[in-house]
Amino acid sequence: MSFLDAVILAVIQGLTEFLPISSSGHLVLGEALLGGDAFPDSIAFEVVVHLGTFLAVILVFWQDIKNLFMVLLKWLSTPMQIPKGARNDPEFRFILFLLLGMLPAGFVGLLLRDRISAVFSEPLIVSGTLVVTGLLLLGTRFVPPGQRVIGFGSAILIGLAQALALLPGISRSGATISTALFLRIPQAQAARFSFIMVLPLILAATLLEMVDLLRSGIPAGEWMLLTTGLVVSFLTGWVSLKWLLALLQRGHFHHFAWYCFLVAAFAFFYFK
Repeated sequence: MSFLDAVILAVIQGLTEFLPISSSGHLVLGEALLGGDAFPDSIAFEVVVHLGTFLAVILVFWQDIKNLFMVLLKWLSTPMQIPKGARNDPEFRFILFLLLGMLPAGFVGLLLRDRISAVFSEPLIVSGTLVVTGLLLLGTRFVPPGQRVIGFGSAILIGLAQALALLPGISRSGATISTALFLRIPQAQAARFSFIMVLPLILAATLLEMVDLLRSGIPAGEWMLLTTGLVVSFLTGWVSLKWLLALLQRGHFHHFAWYCFLVAAFAFFYFK
């Protein structure tokens, strides 16, 4: 892998990890267009770029994460009072709903991720799933802003949307945030729930890759490329996440639909 390869792949990771355009869909189409050899198979590089995007979410939502962690410690230190916290503390309920929302994707991913990738990783199928993503995004344009808080039912539905995003071409952020907006949850709350909910999944994926990395070892001479991948994916992820949050605030989330439709049309006519 050259230095330029490292920069390009890290930028792609940082952008598509958070923007609602499906990183897995872009990977499938990119491999079909350029061939598998165009994407260097480096476990170490995958680890550092996932770590970079993980750190970007931590930075953007640091205050929220710190506050939620303190709330969790408070109630875990008095376990007999946990039922009271679940009833009376909105932030503790938010934590419980985060855990609830993680379950569908964690369960489906653990059991079926490889099978899903094998069955649905075809360019024409990805073309169709990108259209689904685009329709979800476009649909949010017609939903008036709401003031509902996340509850048991909405956490389950958002979690199911995250599980659906295991299909290449279905954007995770697009599916989860769109679902929250359809449920009339405010934009800021929808983004907060979506991106904090994904942190354990990114961390789990990074740790699994790290296990493979420890088995295979880091090739000599890759440290500069790995450092480049970490820094570039972190900076790109931070910029793309801040940009997405600003677009959400202005009600422009649906604009990404046109990009998804354009890529889907290109994939359909190119690969049919």
